[in-house]
Amino acid sequence: MNKRTFLKFFALTTGSLALASSTEHGASASHHSAPNTQELQEMANKMFAEVISQNDYYVNHQGSAFFEKLKNSQHPRATIIGCSDSRFQSDALDKTAENDLFIIRNIGNQFSSNMGSVEYGIRHLNTPLLIIVGHSRCGAIKAALSDYSAEGPHIIQELDSLSLAVRKTSLSGTEEAKWLSAVISNVHQQAYYAQKEFKADVESGKLTIVGVVYDLANDFNNGYGRLKIVNINGETNPEKIMQFPLMKSLFKPVHV
Repeated sequence: MNKRTFLKFFALTTGSLALASSTEHGASASHHSAPNTQELQEMANKMFAEVISQNDYYVNHQGSAFFEKLKNSQHPRATIIGCSDSRFQSDALDKTAENDLFIIRNIGNQFSSNMGSVEYGIRHLNTPLLIIVGHSRCGAIKAALSDYSAEGPHIIQELDSLSLAVRKTSLSGTEEAKWLSAVISNVHQQAYYAQKEFKADVESGKLTIVGVVYDLANDFNNGYGRLKIVNINGETNPEKIMQFPLMKSLFKPVHV
């Protein structure tokens, strides 16, 4: 299976929502005091120097021929709605994302926050695949489940729409289990919004909408960094998901 199948990065798992019980889960919950002004300035200086250095390496590594192929137009094959969380990057989906992924990001991987950008990817760039990528331990989801009234007005606006998505599902179990369930619920809800908007494209077969959870914490107990496919065109039953042509293409027999 090569890259042109779109889904080289998908891993359908059948694990339950049982969470790993290792102590490292608790360690990530600790909070640190905010850096002072001097520390922030030093951090900014160091980070910007790294950005310039990494860009220099990237340019030299790719070479001019690489950019010559890109300079006149783009032809991505998938539109991605992902969370802005710095722990999720395009490398988790595609090692060569340039001219391949049209990426929209915001807190909580929300469809409604950037509908114009998503529409551009689907209707103008004609990407046949829309992937909504949630992720385990999403801070935006956790905030939406709590009291966020003390946040600034713009953050509140983002969290209000996110809260509508995650509070529709009845949550039970441990706090971490509820958190993961809310992440999944949000992916389902964003996929629902997208399916309503692009109903005709989905029904005609021009567009497939896939919802996944990037499991950076191994909360599904199927390995760190794996993608859990939870939704295809509104279908959430794992057995029925396996019947989609998109999934069957992952498991074609190899003839030697």
